[in-house]
Amino acid sequence: MFSQADLLVFTVPIQGINAMQIQPSKTSLFDYLNNTSDADAALQSVVDAQKNNIYAGLAEVENNLATGNVDDALERLKSGENGINLQTLDNMLSFNMRGVTEDLTDLAKDLGLTFDVKLAQEDGAWVVSSEHDPEHKGLAQLQQYLDRNPKLQSKLDDLNALSEFYELGQSQEYAKELQAADVHEDDVVTYLTQSREYLFSLDSFYLSDAGLSIASRGESEGLFEQVKTTLGLVSEED
Repeated sequence: MFSQADLLVFTVPIQGINAMQIQPSKTSLFDYLNNTSDADAALQSVVDAQKNNIYAGLAEVENNLATGNVDDALERLKSGENGINLQTLDNMLSFNMRGVTEDLTDLAKDLGLTFDVKLAQEDGAWVVSSEHDPEHKGLAQLQQYLDRNPKLQSKLDDLNALSEFYELGQSQEYAKELQAADVHEDDVVTYLTQSREYLFSLDSFYLSDAGLSIASRGESEGLFEQVKTTLGLVSEED
């Protein structure tokens, strides 16, 4: 689980992540991180400006996901009842991925893993594999590192669940666009159902020279583009 100190930082919007975000503020998260002299003042300003208890809201989302109450979490997200929105989740994911990415990419380099590695969730644990060199001894060493690091495993659990939840929330936003385009309700429901099944089936990360990525990250946009083409809202040439 993420700490309260970490979660409070996610209220600062990161600019330029995607078109669905709210208008960013003048002070970005990266500005805050790079300006150490004003760090305390910037953080205090963020905390003072926040009217809702973001930490409690995010903890509630994580608890709902952990217990399988995805629909309840989505309803609270849409209503804004807990002070959480897609922007907050997006910032939270982007920020927390940094430390995990640095940890695992540095380790992979030390172990000689210069090829793509997959981390898949199996029976509640993260399992390392690769199609490129499945017998490389570095894979077994990376697996041992994960097995001995329950805190990292827990962080991967959180990031994976929140990414899938965020992408499902994005799918619901895209569904509004389908409704506005007078798409039949049955087709909208099918789109949401298939998106949900696909997104929550990914449960994996990819580790490479470029860093660490979550398999579900950004997938909702691709699914939306596919359904628009299928429904004839855009031509395949577009």
